Amino acid sequence: MSHQPQIWLCPTDRLLPSGYQTLLSPEEIARSERYQQPRDKQRFLTMRLALRILLGRHLNCLPQQLQFTYGSQGKPELVDRERRSPWFNVAHSGNYGLIGVSAEGEVGVDLQIMLPKPHCLKLARRFFAPQEVQQLESLEGEKRTKLFYQLWTAKEAFLKATGQGISGGLNQVIPGKNLAKYQYLPDSGETNHWRLSSQALLADQGSNDNYWMAIAWRNPAGFIGNSTI
Repeated sequence: MSHQPQIWLCPTDRLLPSGYQTLLSPEEIARSERYQQPRDKQRFLTMRLALRILLGRHLNCLPQQLQFTYGSQGKPELVDRERRSPWFNVAHSGNYGLIGVSAEGEVGVDLQIMLPKPHCLKLARRFFAPQEVQQLESLEGEKRTKLFYQLWTAKEAFLKATGQGISGGLNQVIPGKNLAKYQYLPDSGETNHWRLSSQALLADQGSNDNYWMAIAWRNPAGFIGNSTI
């Protein structure tokens, strides 16, 4: 029987722990220095630390022992062949990040803070399928914005799971109306081999920030729960 991925919600606006540099690689430290804004640097470092700690727990090793390689679209993977399981994926938006970990197959996650999107129709006409554009055109205001984020995150989650990125064809990834599966995938992909979870996330209790998250994974079934680390 297949199992659902594990999902962690990670606040990225907290102070970094003392001595965090010892858990990261020189390459990760160098990447963090390229960020112009201190807030962006902290978000990157926080997510790398969280990822290393979680994968270290899964593999029963120290976080600093993990080595990563990157696909053509920047998707990270573990270097050691025997350590490519679990599969994992990372997303972040606003003051939160999302990490998905699966023991059984590819997983992709996307997280978006739901800011007003006055040009969402323009984006949809460029990147979405015609029937999705029609759906958006039939709505207005917050309803249109919400549907846009639902569609966008569902598409991104699948393309991140497969390592294709946006170049894989947003208009070819079409989620079903119930947002629990995919209606169509690139290259006539087997839609019954994939599951989708799409849900709202009210993360910032002290503010009005709302998020939408989507998780796409191969084979497992069941409800996706949330945890915080």
